[in-house]
Amino acid sequence: MITKENFKDVLRKLNFEEKDNVFIKKFENFELKANFNEKKLIYPNELKVNDLTTSNFSKPENFVVFECIHRLLNKGYLPKHIEIEPEWRLGHLDKSGKADIAIKDNNKTLVIIECKTWGAEYEKALKLTQLDGGQIFSYAANSGAKYISLYTSNENLDYKYFLIKLIDVEENLDKKKNYEKARKGELGDIAKALFEVWSEVYKKENIKGLFDDEFRAYELEKNIFSLKDLKIVKEEDISGIYHKFATILRAHNVSGRENAFDKLVNLLLCKIVDEKENPENLQFFWRGFAIDDPFSFQDRLQKLYKEGMKEFLNEDITYIDNQDIEKYFKFFDIETIKEKVKEAIKKLKFFTTNDFAFIEVHNEKLFYQNFEVLRKIVLLFQDIYLTNSEENQFLGDLFEGFLDQGIKQNEGQFFTPMPIVKFIVSSLPKKEYQSMIDYACGAGAFRDFYFYPIHLYQSMIDYACGAGHFLNEFAKNYKQAKVVGIEKEYRLSKVAKVSSFMYGNEVEIIYDDALKKDVVKEEFEVLISNPPYSVKGFLETLKKEDIEEFELSKFVDVKQYSTNNSIECFFVEKTKHILKDKGIAAIILPISILDKTNSALYVKTRELLLKYFEIKAIVKLPTNTFGKTGTTTIILYLKKRDLKEDFAKKAEEISKKVYDGNGDVLENFEDKEALKKYCDYFGYDFEEYKQFLNNELEISLKEI
Repeated sequence: MITKENFKDVLRKLNFEEKDNVFIKKFENFELKANFNEKKLIYPNELKVNDLTTSNFSKPENFVVFECIHRLLNKGYLPKHIEIEPEWRLGHLDKSGKADIAIKDNNKTLVIIECKTWGAEYEKALKLTQLDGGQIFSYAANSGAKYISLYTSNENLDYKYFLIKLIDVEENLDKKKNYEKARKGELGDIAKALFEVWSEVYKKENIKGLFDDEFRAYELEKNIFSLKDLKIVKEEDISGIYHKFATILRAHNVSGRENAFDKLVNLLLCKIVDEKENPENLQFFWRGFAIDDPFSFQDRLQKLYKEGMKEFLNEDITYIDNQDIEKYFKFFDIETIKEKVKEAIKKLKFFTTNDFAFIEVHNEKLFYQNFEVLRKIVLLFQDIYLTNSEENQFLGDLFEGFLDQGIKQNEGQFFTPMPIVKFIVSSLPKKEYQSMIDYACGAGAFRDFYFYPIHLYQSMIDYACGAGHFLNEFAKNYKQAKVVGIEKEYRLSKVAKVSSFMYGNEVEIIYDDALKKDVVKEEFEVLISNPPYSVKGFLETLKKEDIEEFELSKFVDVKQYSTNNSIECFFVEKTKHILKDKGIAAIILPISILDKTNSALYVKTRELLLKYFEIKAIVKLPTNTFGKTGTTTIILYLKKRDLKEDFAKKAEEISKKVYDGNGDVLENFEDKEALKKYCDYFGYDFEEYKQFLNNELEISLKEI
């Protein structure tokens, strides 16, 4: 709140000049002053002040009026068109009231502004206005104002306003029975009629136009919006957006959180497409009841959704454009038109669902009920800039909150907690330079540069990307890398794509099953993933040629396809298919991958790991890392061997020689030191162990 104690700081932030305890802001032909010696607020001569009680330091509200006047003058409104405390009758003829500010244009009242102190007073006035019109609608009834507004600001120069358009409301007044009384001059009835029309026809709509940068002074109408009109999400915005979203759902009895989140993702996808494809004429905007309608609005969204699904996920969505129908009648004969229309109706009947149905829609009444939810949620997001080139951490945080509430995790699908995600990505090998000097080091600003990985990794993939956490964290750290995610669940593939934009990343999402053959035909330098595990019958979802691509398929009987649930084993082998030689992998797996002994499939998986990868590290995670699964998991850090060197073949040759009784080969065995450490760990004598490998078992070793 602006008070006498912080008012000087506010003026300094507004670039007022201070001299002898008087603060002055000079405009082209006039000045605005605050005299702290006399405790007076001094307005330009041409600005009409009807009540001097507002021109002093007696009430905090006076400071809000002063700051609002400053904002109006900065905007380009002229002092001669601004009036403070104009007096009008309220309701019956024996009552009157004073509005804080009136703006005139061509001698007609353009806007009435009622100023309130920041916080509870403003929120109370807003609730009363939405409840029954409050005092401000009475001012509107008397003055004939085209717009009315509530306004507030604080000591940080944050401001809020609620702007109501009344230009077109009067055209609907004849629909109200009480307008006959209003014609006879009963102002309370005019105010009531104005409020009822605003409530019922215009749904208590709050519009933009008074203080926003994209609107010029005296012009509070704008039908075309561009990227320049959008704002960046701030940390303080996040809780407000959550609250408003939840309030909308509660107000309209929308109980299905997962469905609501799914529809929200669809809307965000529409908005992303809109920002990319229509930067100068955004379509993801509700333009107000005066010029927009529910059908055109939803049609625009549907078209954006079709474009987004095709561009980002290569999915075709059924959408019948009105322009296509126009072409039917323009270019075809009646029989062709009949067939075209039948085909269009068939598609709409059988190939579509309502991608924006927060409420299930199957009749006109439900359509309008759902439209109200849809409109309010679009209004919540339409001013936010989603695809700005700079990373917006708060936008990612915002989406993360919706994700936590909107996705129910189930069998085979558990998202990796963000601390684990960050740990894994930050644990990847970094390029270290051999030498570095800063010959004027100062405070040592460049010391961290020494270990910074510049273009170390050029490509990364997550073959079970879920909501895209690994993709976004990697893309944030390695901005030049190509980042690809594969996800077989339709909904999550959309979530991952939208999430990447919310985090400000360019990420490719492939909507498919990563276990299919040739889903990706290139190899990647880095693979990070938390693949599903214990998914029964997964092999039945694959074609024969997909299954035969895996060496492990030889160890699963066809009769067991419906019961086998060892999907994690196949993802381990898929790592070999996707990763480049010497590439790095970090995979979260159940610990059973290391010690399950009653399955040939797991034995062969471990053999495959040793054959094709160097195991660089194993991190055991707590049992409750993934919620209620109760499964102990590990992070397996791997480096793919250079398969051209055929390590496995060499190792096999050496082991054959050793176990064929030729123990002398150990003398030239490069892993001899590792074998010594093995013997030390178990308490074996190394020389006796060498004899054991030559089929000679000493008594001392036999006893052990």
